[in-house]
Amino acid sequence: MSPSCTKESPNTENHLPKAKFTLTPDRGAITTVFNFNADSVSDFEDPSSLLEVRWDWNHDKIFDTEFTTEKSATHAYNAVGVYFPLMEVRDTKGMTDTVKNLVVVVSDTNNRPPDEPIYITPPEWQTWMDQTIIFKWTCNDFDNDPVQFDIWIGTSREFLSIWQGGITDFNLVDGVKQFEITLAGFKFNCDYYWQIGARDPAGNYTMGKIWKFTTRPANS
Repeated sequence: MSPSCTKESPNTENHLPKAKFTLTPDRGAITTVFNFNADSVSDFEDPSSLLEVRWDWNHDKIFDTEFTTEKSATHAYNAVGVYFPLMEVRDTKGMTDTVKNLVVVVSDTNNRPPDEPIYITPPEWQTWMDQTIIFKWTCNDFDNDPVQFDIWIGTSREFLSIWQGGITDFNLVDGVKQFEITLAGFKFNCDYYWQIGARDPAGNYTMGKIWKFTTRPANS
């Protein structure tokens, strides 16, 4: 199903705090304790010491911690998978901002992740695209593992979702695997953002860059 093409406008009436955090490591095993640090949150009016943060470890829209001025936290995941922990920051006026990051929990930390997918088409910032689009990319894996791909699509860089997962179809072009998928249902006259995620059998997950394309007007 195509996402809405309504474009969000930034809040210009108030100064929002800025959500930002780091994590170490960003890849580990079930036994790994991940360290989260939000010392870099900021706000135009308030000092960072007064800003409060809370954490949603699974990005399920249910926060696992209460708001606190303590900016660091730890968490361990009990299953192999790809997680997008979410942090929300709140200033003294109740204004909030959120940001997510990527955590990968694997079954074998000695197995190396796939390389970053390299996109072929549609080109970055391509315009005048039709409602049916062929996506193509290449990707290598150092351990020669079979790799499956997810394609993430949305109408803003911040809110992408998986349109199709488990992609394995490819064509050999000069001896190189070119993976591809054809998707339909895009709205006319709309900006879209897309990204490829590569997953190997150990659970490693590598996200490619976010690229943009624009569909043509309906009557053109």
